[in-house]
Amino acid sequence: MEKAFTVHLVSYVPILKSAGIKFKEDEKTLLVGKPLADSGYVIHISSRTVDAPTFIQAILQLLKKSKAAYRIIKGQHDQYRLNAGAYGDEEVGKVITIFPNNLNEAIGLVEELKTVTAFHKGPEVIQAQRVGEVIYIQKVVRNDNKELVLSAPDLKKFPFEYKKQYRKKKNRLGLIGKAYLPIQLLRSAAKGNIYKAINLKGLKFDWCLIKQGNPVALDDHFDRDMKDRLEWQKEVHANLKGKVYTPDVIDYFTSNDYHYLVFNYADGDSLGNVIRSFLAGKQWTELNYPTQIKILGYFLQAIELIKSIHEAGFVHRDVTDSNFILLDDGKLCVIDFELSYSLEKGEPNPPFLLGTFGYVAPEQVQHAVPDPKEDIYSLGALLCFVLTGCKTWDFITTNHHQLKSKLVRLTDEKELTELILKCLSYNRTDRPSIQTVHATVLNRISNIKNLNHETISMAV
Repeated sequence: MEKAFTVHLVSYVPILKSAGIKFKEDEKTLLVGKPLADSGYVIHISSRTVDAPTFIQAILQLLKKSKAAYRIIKGQHDQYRLNAGAYGDEEVGKVITIFPNNLNEAIGLVEELKTVTAFHKGPEVIQAQRVGEVIYIQKVVRNDNKELVLSAPDLKKFPFEYKKQYRKKKNRLGLIGKAYLPIQLLRSAAKGNIYKAINLKGLKFDWCLIKQGNPVALDDHFDRDMKDRLEWQKEVHANLKGKVYTPDVIDYFTSNDYHYLVFNYADGDSLGNVIRSFLAGKQWTELNYPTQIKILGYFLQAIELIKSIHEAGFVHRDVTDSNFILLDDGKLCVIDFELSYSLEKGEPNPPFLLGTFGYVAPEQVQHAVPDPKEDIYSLGALLCFVLTGCKTWDFITTNHHQLKSKLVRLTDEKELTELILKCLSYNRTDRPSIQTVHATVLNRISNIKNLNHETISMAV
């Protein structure tokens, strides 16, 4: 399969070895020394992944002179996952974490680090106080289980000097971009928040949705981050207007290094929440026929939306239960084109990385040239969720015999189970066309309707 790009990701193990530094290795980090203090402060150093190898070498020269313990993310592969929030939003940006033995050592290290890191960039570390371009401080306490617990520091007793611009503002929703008044924080994430807001432009007072991109968030090897992803999403929406049922983009702007994409508000609930409310602890076989028909009808709409995206010359590449919204009129709309790809233009080149675990096709993770069959894989995962309500990352396994057995046992849907397995084929060439997926689901809905009529007739 043709690769969209090839990148050599560097391990940081040889860097430490060549510096003569002894370390212990765990699943994702390299630990030098042992944290001794039971309380105090820890220093986090953030970094863009592409800059990290040379950046780490420079910082190691300083740390070798210190007696403080420290840990470093294991390599660029793990750092991309770290900065993307794969290990939790609270871990984003923590490329190097230093455990000073006392306050004087901590203050001295911070001042030296400010000089070494002055011209570097990295994603924000949350629940921490920024004291330099990429330097963040957290409070640390060892609990009764001898574990180190990190938290935001008390700024009233904060011993480190920092610029006024680094002081965190109180978490109050204020006007964004001079025309948008946030009313509700819908989601907080390392890459940026999502707000429900009022559009004050022209005194319209309409609801809108604001998607925020944090500085340097989701950085990649090609000098791109959330800014580029939002700009691409804006371009995609312009191309799909009138072709795909999705909210319109109404604005894009940058303010204080944060980037904002504003959409018309899609008033409804995610398909995931809708399915969970229908199942509510029940198995598919316990649902009555009208409910099964309604649920499969929603899935059929999802297929049709993806089909319209393909017909417009794009691959969505992030088909999940949260990226379809059921509107008040009973129709689904599709959202979140951040990872999408233009088949006609071959853009973005290279494609943006990552995807949603449990839904993403294996070749997408392996950086293959995007293809509509990636969305077919994800539709198979989505149908698996629709029938079971199970978390796809736990439920779906590469052992298809085992997966088939679980699906048939829980759903008694042999035809749809076969469809799911075909969609989840490892090789994209073995996956069905979207027309076949649509026809199979439509046929199953028709069969259930017939069963429903028979049940009603027998009752009469």
